[in-house]
Amino acid sequence: MRLDELTARRVLLAQAIESADTQGSLLSNVERDQIDRQARHDAGSAGEERQAIAPEHFIDVRAQRVLTVVQGRNPALGAMQEPGSWAAWVAAGTPLAALVLGVLTDVIANPHRVDLVSLPLLGIVAWNLVMYLVLIVGWVVARRSGRRPFLADLGRWTDGARAMRRRSGNLQSQVSALFHLRWYQATQSLHVQRCKRVLHLAAAGWAVGIAVSLLTRGLVVEYRVGWESTFLGAGQVHAILSLLRLPALLLFPFEPFSVQEVAALQFSQGGSAGERWVYMYVSLLLVLVVMPRALLAAAAYTRERILARKVPVDMGDAYFQRLASLLKSARVHLGLVAHRDEERAALRKLLVQEPGAERTLIRSGHDDVLRLVDLSGAQPPSQPQEASLFADGWAGRLLRLFVPQGTAPTPDAGADAWAREREDCDVVLHVCGAVEDVEAARPLLQWLGKPVVVLVNGFAPQALPFPGATVLSFDAFARCWFQERVLLDAIGECLPQAKAAGFVRIAAAWDERNQVRFARAMAVLADHLLFAARQVEEVRSAAITVRNLIPSERQAQGEARQAAMSAVVQRLDASAAEMFSRLRAIHRLEDGVAKLLQERVLERFAVQQAVDTPQAGMAGAATGAAMGASVDLLVGGLTLGAATALGALVGGSAAFIAAAWKNRATASGATVIQLSDEMMQAMVEAALLRYLAVAHYGRDPVGREHGLQPWKSEIVAAVETRKAMLAPYWTAARTQPDGGKLAMALARELEAITRKVFASLYPQDRAK
Repeated sequence: MRLDELTARRVLLAQAIESADTQGSLLSNVERDQIDRQARHDAGSAGEERQAIAPEHFIDVRAQRVLTVVQGRNPALGAMQEPGSWAAWVAAGTPLAALVLGVLTDVIANPHRVDLVSLPLLGIVAWNLVMYLVLIVGWVVARRSGRRPFLADLGRWTDGARAMRRRSGNLQSQVSALFHLRWYQATQSLHVQRCKRVLHLAAAGWAVGIAVSLLTRGLVVEYRVGWESTFLGAGQVHAILSLLRLPALLLFPFEPFSVQEVAALQFSQGGSAGERWVYMYVSLLLVLVVMPRALLAAAAYTRERILARKVPVDMGDAYFQRLASLLKSARVHLGLVAHRDEERAALRKLLVQEPGAERTLIRSGHDDVLRLVDLSGAQPPSQPQEASLFADGWAGRLLRLFVPQGTAPTPDAGADAWAREREDCDVVLHVCGAVEDVEAARPLLQWLGKPVVVLVNGFAPQALPFPGATVLSFDAFARCWFQERVLLDAIGECLPQAKAAGFVRIAAAWDERNQVRFARAMAVLADHLLFAARQVEEVRSAAITVRNLIPSERQAQGEARQAAMSAVVQRLDASAAEMFSRLRAIHRLEDGVAKLLQERVLERFAVQQAVDTPQAGMAGAATGAAMGASVDLLVGGLTLGAATALGALVGGSAAFIAAAWKNRATASGATVIQLSDEMMQAMVEAALLRYLAVAHYGRDPVGREHGLQPWKSEIVAAVETRKAMLAPYWTAARTQPDGGKLAMALARELEAITRKVFASLYPQDRAK
């Protein structure tokens, strides 16, 4: 790709910024995605297909947006999109300075005489002739060897001191160094021509200055023209002057001169008037220096303008490949080959996550599409290709002469449909529930001729005799959304290069969808937990007096406390039911599975610890145990029986204050109860366990359920490490009326805890 100079400068600067800013200090990933979308919108007119947008136009528009954002945060970096202002001054000032230097030269033309064999004058002519020879030789050598021109390094000074900064830990310096490295690699030829233009104009300016000095001084003084030499005679000087006269003849017809005339010009003989010789030397400078240098400068300028409009930018770089791919939407088709309905359903459960989606699994923000086609019923052609060719040959034509046209077999529409699906398919997902499935599917897979990802269920992947295919166990990618990127990465490695960039965006959209769903689920848990922390119920009983020693009074007070706790539990029960319903909706579980999921949780994972009522030694122990059981049921039986045990203590007397509940007095002296911080921690554990149960439900291809006991230990450990960070949320929930920001903060805390649990449960899986 070739761009004009200013456009290429913007593009390469944007590339340097995004390449060096790996931490997102100047541009976050979210901002870069927004810039991608806005640049595509700005680069194309309304209704224009993205494929019709010129890549260089889109890349330039995007670079301008990047630099606009960066300039507001780092003006110094933003200013680098414009070339150094002093470069223009140098380009114009150098020839002007050379002209002034020529005018002020007193060595060649002193106030009253012109030396015909002046060494400086002859040196200027000789120097320029040598330079012409060097330019010719350098041009020939460069074309043959491709060596770097010696003027290339001069171009680095066009941006001034900022181009010479060394790389350091400072981000601005890193960006500057990276930009100038790439900039001068791309514009080396341009800067060489620019330097040539300036140097040629400077040489011409010097010669013009000398000519101007000779002519202007001749207006006010009379030159005495002559020569003097210790070693040269009149004959040698005549030969030199005759040689110098030849170029001057191109401008004026100077009369020839004899050796005697030259001898008479010797200063020892008094010299002569110099008008003729001044004109000859001025003509000599114009012919040998000014005119050739002006032509060379014009040639360099022409070449410079051409190169300035065609600065090369390497589109093979990964950065520009990604940008160019934004203008091309990828269509990735997955072919599903399964042998059993339960395995097909389990894989579709993982892949088909959009409501109403059948074939389109996901669509990225760049209109890249991932589709699924069930090829399980496809059959490879029964006739070999040779037979088809034979039917189209002379024998087939002869047979059709005797067979009525109406009896000819009709084309197999089903076979044509499978053939079209085969052409569209990019990767085949082959679900294997047994080793025998490989041989059963081998003819179909060979006919499809596409890369295969074998998904093994129920046996060791190493036992699969399928060379050349990517093999994954269901346990490696299907148990939870946290593992899904493993399957996506395996698919991406099988795709052709033309669709690789589009699939990267598809995978990113898949990850984003999972993260949004995860964040929504954690927000639901946070709402439920903050609701639980805010629950307060007044204990409707008389104040503590001597009458409390009477058993009947104690029983009445205990019943009042239990009634208050029951009221709280009923509200928590309703909140938990709502939480469970919202989690199911987020994960697209039907309402019919709610009871089944609850029964499995209670049956397989609840740990109900018996309460020894006599040992408790409290009148309200039995009632307290029932209360604890209700809380246990409320949180899905996932508190390891802690609520039952604590409830027994709550049903007693003094332990009421220190266990699952805590009481406090209001300003009016009434006693109220609410969940203690310890109980809130248990409810966090229970809520996270419930989330894991919902997130994992239905993902096993043969209906197995992974035990929750490992989940319990991992969650208890993770929550315990964050105990000190969770406690302030309960205090804040009880004191702050507006809990919107508090819920968001708690949701982020729950996300961190759950990610830690996932990392412990699936340490080998790659989740983005």
